[in-house]
Amino acid sequence: MGSELHKDDAVFESHPISEAARICLISAGEHLRLAWTAIKAREVYPIAHYTTLRGALLAGSQAVYILGPDDAEIRRGRGLAAIAESYKRSRQFHEETLKSPGLTGDEHQRVRAQVEWLTGRMEEARRAGADKSLNISDAVIPYAAQVTYGTNADLQNEINLLWRQMSGDAHALTWAVAQRAVFQSPVKGQPLSTGVAGGSLEEIAQPFEASFQILKRGWALFDRRCEAL
Repeated sequence: MGSELHKDDAVFESHPISEAARICLISAGEHLRLAWTAIKAREVYPIAHYTTLRGALLAGSQAVYILGPDDAEIRRGRGLAAIAESYKRSRQFHEETLKSPGLTGDEHQRVRAQVEWLTGRMEEARRAGADKSLNISDAVIPYAAQVTYGTNADLQNEINLLWRQMSGDAHALTWAVAQRAVFQSPVKGQPLSTGVAGGSLEEIAQPFEASFQILKRGWALFDRRCEAL
C-alpha cells in the first residue's frame, strides 16, 4: 500500500498496471528458461533459439518500458497502452471467432457480447490516459536498452540490432539465418548456393545475456516501484 505501483494501479483498477508489468516479467523469464533447458539438453538451434530469445527480449523490454519512468504520468500512460493493446488483440481474436462456421446462434451472441465488452474496456483504458500506441521497434526496445546499459551506446545499438535480426527469425525470413550460415560454392545452373547453419552457443550467448540483463533490470524496477513511499 502507498507504493508508486499502488498509485499507478488506482487509475484503472479493473486491470492493474502492475499486473501488466508482472506478466511481462514472467513471460520473459519463461522464454529464457526454455532457451536454457534446450542448452542443457545439448540442443542448440540456428533459428528457434533466436525466436525464443526474441520473446524474452520483447517481454522484458516492455516491462522496463512501463516501469522505467520516474514520471508517474508517463509510466501510467505506457502501462495503460499495453493494457489497451491486450484488449485490442483479444478483440481481433474474438472477431475472427465469429467467422467460425460451427457457431450456434447462442454462441455467436456470446462472442459478439465479448467483442463489445473488449471494445468498451479498450476505450476505458484510453480515457484513463493510455498512450495512443505501443511502438515496439522504435520506442520499447530502444528505451529498455538505454535504461539497462546507460551511456554505453555500443551495447544499446547491439540490442537494437539483435531485435531486428531476431525479428527476421520470428517471421521466417531468410536474411537472418543467412547471416549465420556458411555458404558453399554455387553449382552451375542453380540460382542459389547451399548454406549450412548449425546451432552455436557462441552466437546465442549475446541475445541470451542481453535478455537476461533487461529482465534483471525489469524485476529491480518492479521491486522499487512496489516499495512503500
